[in-house]
Amino acid sequence: MGFRKILSALTIPGVVIHEYGHKLFCDLLNVKVKKVCYFRFGNPAGYVIHEEPRTFLHSLLIVLGPFILGSVLAIICYFYSFLYKGEIVEYIFIWLGFSSAYNCFPSDQDAKVLWRESNRHLKRDLLALIGYPFSVLIWLENRLSYFYLDAIYGFALYLLVFLNLPILYFP
Repeated sequence: MGFRKILSALTIPGVVIHEYGHKLFCDLLNVKVKKVCYFRFGNPAGYVIHEEPRTFLHSLLIVLGPFILGSVLAIICYFYSFLYKGEIVEYIFIWLGFSSAYNCFPSDQDAKVLWRESNRHLKRDLLALIGYPFSVLIWLENRLSYFYLDAIYGFALYLLVFLNLPILYFP
């Protein structure tokens, strides 16, 4: 079993958080969800099937939902890990934070959906123009995950919290 497969197995909670990010933004934007699979052994590991969003902005937020939720949860978990220094809970929070950050990037399927939604909304909404570069960035990040960009992001968020802790604590 390769390192990437081991890493993927260890970060299964992040897959659940990723899919919940899509569902959460569907719920917040009143986009009806037809079916949710938070995790399964297969490809894709999870998915959310929903109705077409009414606006391009809604489509963009649903695609970026896992990135937003995953990043915020990772930062919160990392922060809480410092509150439990030396206890097993510290490592649980670090694991959950890393798992969340590692799986927060949108997938290639998300990029395809965003590209399609940009095409669908472009004639009546110029904001849809930003969907194209976002789709390319998502696709590029997924190629760079070969070089563990997703893992680097998880560690970078940890360092961000660690290096800013003195600012967060008032002596």
